[in-house]
Amino acid sequence: MTEKINYKYQADLVHNLAEIQSDKNMRRFLEVILTDDEFAELSKRLQILKRLLKNNSQREIAKDLKVAIATVSRGANELKKGKEKVEKMIKQ
Repeated sequence: MTEKINYKYQADLVHNLAEIQSDKNMRRFLEVILTDDEFAELSKRLQILKRLLKNNSQREIAKDLKVAIATVSRGANELKKGKEKVEKMIKQ
């Protein structure tokens, strides 16, 4: 039952995010639903993916963004599952 509830909530979040039309409104929305730390972490995760797509080394990324190598490795593993799809979604 918990998984269905979580899926419903996730689908609602995705739908709401997709409906936001401007950068300004997206920022406002994210600032309301995320803590400052969560917003910073999400921003770093995007930068990790962008840098991995540019073939930066995992160690270099971890050092530059001040994150654990495991965090960068997680991003690299996700890219291995579907790099082409991710590349299309992320603006370089």
